[in-house]
This record gives sequence, structure tokens and C-alpha cells, in this order.
Amino acid sequence: MKKTMLAASLICGVFLMAQSAFAYDYLWNGAAHTNSLVTKSKLNVDAYLPWSSGGSAKAMGMGGAFTAVANDLGGAVEYNPAGLTQLEHVNISALAISRRSTGLNAAGKKTSEWDSVLTQAGAAIRLGPLAFAVSRKQPENASTYMTFGRAQHNIYAPDGWTMGYTTYGDMLDTDKLKTTVLTGAIKLGKLSLGANYNSIKGDITRLQYGVNANNPGAANNYFHGLEKVTFDGYTMDAGALMNMGAFRLGAAAKNFKGSVDLKRNIVWQDNFDVGGGNPWNWVSPTMSETVTKFAPTTTVGAALILGKVFTVGADYVSIKLVDSKKTQARLGAELAVVPGFLFARGGVKRDLKNKIDNQDNKVDEYFIGAGLKMLVLTVDASASLASAKAGSSGDNMTAGVSATLKF
Repeated sequence: MKKTMLAASLICGVFLMAQSAFAYDYLWNGAAHTNSLVTKSKLNVDAYLPWSSGGSAKAMGMGGAFTAVANDLGGAVEYNPAGLTQLEHVNISALAISRRSTGLNAAGKKTSEWDSVLTQAGAAIRLGPLAFAVSRKQPENASTYMTFGRAQHNIYAPDGWTMGYTTYGDMLDTDKLKTTVLTGAIKLGKLSLGANYNSIKGDITRLQYGVNANNPGAANNYFHGLEKVTFDGYTMDAGALMNMGAFRLGAAAKNFKGSVDLKRNIVWQDNFDVGGGNPWNWVSPTMSETVTKFAPTTTVGAALILGKVFTVGADYVSIKLVDSKKTQARLGAELAVVPGFLFARGGVKRDLKNKIDNQDNKVDEYFIGAGLKMLVLTVDASASLASAKAGSSGDNMTAGVSATLKF
């Protein structure tokens, strides 16, 4: 009974360590827009967070419902570092996110091109009750591109004027942002505890452009902004895992502690009335800040693991940012089609709440995946159901592929 109470207290302690994040602002030094009530505009780093490498194709195929499962290297580092104590003696793993882009060439013929981003690579060793790992990861959304078909209202001109926009593009490139992760875990009977130290260094760039919906039909109605943010610092994660036979409980607190130096520059261009007739181009001064509260994310989860035949996991996720509050439910399952050899997976992520600047952005995502185990090598693949359907018809698609060596 005392051990159970202690475990519950530790899991609750991990859950409560997360704190609210920060807002990142810069000052507009020119004249404010005629109808603007502020002279300070939010350029919030929260818009780039939370970063996720995907962990492993196994975890992705289960919709990220992995906090109480966490039984492979990439998944443990990404979702619950306490899971590292479940690994074999030596593990080496890597995860790549592959994307196929389709388009028309000069002759009007449809072409396809694949590119891959290595989002996670690491090695781990377990010595009795102790386990250690070193990993290198980067966000899976490197060079992503988004478009929106309806008017949005959560972008600001440099003088604080709230923008509405219709045709709009948003390209986020995290290719030059790298994170080195040191992970340690210990098993204390049925309870495992773990932690990550994440060293963050590199740049994110973001290009936004579109048509101002506040002035429909006007000739002077176009804008775009190019932002560059440089990161240098660290954050820490903590996790706990309670193994009660077939039933398991897990909890994790990501970014519960840290210190990250930030530098931001933006080049804003428009041809309408920003800053009281500001011309087409405006370049901001470099802004610097050190932050200690960095997109804290807390997760609690449960899993039912029936030997090597069937696994089901469920997670509840809470992300607390300055201008948004997000809660998410995740559910995933794995079935051994051929025990010890071939596995099938499925999962779903459902936003229970996802508001940015009071604008609802809730989405549901469905995932499928498969795994093949061959002696010491395991290969997994996963994709969202929407992406898989698009790929089957020859359109753009994204998939995760991971490989693990166990000795």
C-alpha cells in the first residue's frame, strides 16, 4: 500500500511541475495604425511549439498514445523517458519523415519527388535497473507548408493591427534547429522514473504571405513577413511509469524547466496602410530575450499490454501556452498479426480544446501503421489516414519510417 501511495505521489508530482509559458513581443516604433489601440505586436514563439520529432513510427502509428507504453527508444525519449528501462541491453534507432511532393513540369506532365528528414537518431544502453541514452532530434514539421481556405484573424501587422486574411500561405522551416537529448532512467520495483536534458540550438524561419481580408478588392492589399528566430539553451522533461503487469500507468511533464536565449528578426512587406502609410518594406530591430518557461506539456496515460499479442494505449495531453490552451485525447492499438514478426497499428488524435487567440482550431487525425521484426532489426512505418489516401491517388503524402537494432 505504501509503495502504491508513493508511486501515485511521484506521478502526480511529475504532472504538477509544468507551468505556463511566455509571450514574445517586439515594439513598433513608428506611428500606430489609425484604428489600432496598441503599439506593441505579439510575435509569439508559441506559434512554433510544441516541437515534436514524432519519436518512432511505432508511436506515430498508434496516434501518439504512448505515454504508458514507451517501449522503444525514440518513443521513450519523445513521450516518457521512464520507458527507457524497458529496453534491451543495447538499442540503436532512427526515424525519418518522408514526404512526396507532386506537381506539373514545364511540359504539363505530373511528376513526384520524395525527400526525407531525419528527425530522431539515438543509442541507448540498459545496465540492470539503470538505462541511459543519447539522441539527436529535430521537429518533424521541417519545411511544412499550410494554406487556409477561409478568413483567419490571428496574425498581426508590425504596428499591432489585427489582420484578417483569405488566400494565405505559411511555410515553417525547422531544418536548422537541432536538439541533443541526454536521457537517464531508473527502475525501482514496479515504478520507473526518467528525465531528459534537451540542449537546443539553431534557427527557425517562417514565411507568411497573403491577401488582407480587411480591405477586399483593393489593389493595395498584399503582405508577407519573413521571420528568423535563433534558439540557444536547454529544457528538461520528466516521466514516471508504473508497471502493474498487463496494466500500466504513465505520466510525463515536458519542458518543466529550462533557460533558452532567443533572438528574433522580421522583415515585413506590404502595400497598404501599416504604420500610417509605411512603405512596402520594414525591417525590425533584433530583439533578444531569455525565457525559463517554455511550452510546458503534461500527459497522463494508461495502457493494457497483453503479452506480445495486443497493446492498447490512451493519453490525455494538456499544453499551456500564452495565447492558446490545447487539450488532446489520444487512443492507439497494436495487434500482432503474426506474433513476434508482423504488427498492425492504428490510432487517433482528437483535440478537445485548441484555441489560438480565441479562434477554434480543433482537428481530428487518424493514423495507420505496420511493423516488421527480423531477428535484431525492427522496421516500422506509419502515416495519417488522410495522407495515405492522398498518396494512393498520387497526391502529396507524408509518412514516418523508423528502424531499430536491439542487442
